[in-house]
Amino acid sequence: MFQRVFVSVPLMLTAIGSCQESSGPGAGQVHERWYVAQPGYGRARPAVLDTMVFFGTGDGQVIARDANSGVQRWSAKTGADAINGANLIARSGAVVASAIRYTIGLDAQTGRELWRYRAPNDTTGVAPGVLVPGNVFDSRLDADDDLVYVPAWGASVSALDLHTGAPRWVWKPGSIAGDTATSGVFRSGAVGARVSGDTLFATLWHYTTRLGGTSEAWVVALDRSTGKELWRVRLPYQGSGVLIQAAPVVYQNLVIVHTLSARTYAIDRTTQRVVWEFTVPGATLSTIAGPELYGDAVYVDGGDQHAYALSATDGHQRWSAEFESQATRDLLVSANRVTFTNGLTLYVLDRQTGRRVAAVTQPRTTDSFFASPALFANGRIFVTVGDAAWCFDEP
Repeated sequence: MFQRVFVSVPLMLTAIGSCQESSGPGAGQVHERWYVAQPGYGRARPAVLDTMVFFGTGDGQVIARDANSGVQRWSAKTGADAINGANLIARSGAVVASAIRYTIGLDAQTGRELWRYRAPNDTTGVAPGVLVPGNVFDSRLDADDDLVYVPAWGASVSALDLHTGAPRWVWKPGSIAGDTATSGVFRSGAVGARVSGDTLFATLWHYTTRLGGTSEAWVVALDRSTGKELWRVRLPYQGSGVLIQAAPVVYQNLVIVHTLSARTYAIDRTTQRVVWEFTVPGATLSTIAGPELYGDAVYVDGGDQHAYALSATDGHQRWSAEFESQATRDLLVSANRVTFTNGLTLYVLDRQTGRRVAAVTQPRTTDSFFASPALFANGRIFVTVGDAAWCFDEP
């Protein structure tokens, strides 16, 4: 018995366009395009712009690769922190990535740094007299052609010029009478942003006690141009700790959110009423994965070792599909498939029926960790795995 070891230097690739042998369950279920070593675990979903795909790494790099071959076009070292935001943004000639304490904008063609932004100081009271920059770990960024929207712990949402990083506006929730803020300690964080028309919707967690023994989840609507708060909704369920970590999705007049307690809510953006809720009785697992929308269906991790397809209109269940444990990253939904990981296995389901199409593990390493959510573009899946970037045809 022998162990195959793959050692890569920059630009070294496995064979392109051939089906490579994969280890573990699901071997031979996908047609690999390329696999390239890169350092550590970058948590951010890759992003595609034109013919390039962008990956984050565990040692603070953003790497641009040719989407067809995996060949490195450029790499940019952003700092010591891993690229640990939940997603990269590639739009209008710029690439935006978040680490832990800062967000950075890069030129998409060259990797040249355009700007660097630290969100407002984080919550007071974490340590006596100490203020730290706003935490953007696992923040879900969104952008339009002019601005990128950065939710951060603190809580704050910043609208930055996509090419210069200049703040257009910064929103903060302010003090709330009767909660921890009355003692000078406000524990809250913005975690997800979604642009829809002239409105930006943001998700926040908020501790009602200093140590997070009880916690609320909020949805806030902001004017996209000015940052003016239009409304906020406190979801009806209280939990503990960071109660929500995902971005909302918008279907017609409904803003749909999913919490770590595996509860899914649809809020009417006109009346601010919760019009439907989906919660699996007896669900015991939490999930950081957010809701994903395709057409008139929304897809969620039910917290009971099942993924669900729901009617976006009324929350009615269309199908469920069993898998092990819980989703550890956001789901990916394409025209034909639903793809997600539990950390060790990447599951691919038929979008219409929930039938399992494939369950694959990372090839060529004993480290089976799937670090990022998957990305779909031009018929292919791109995903950051333990110490590598991987591309294969969507099965």
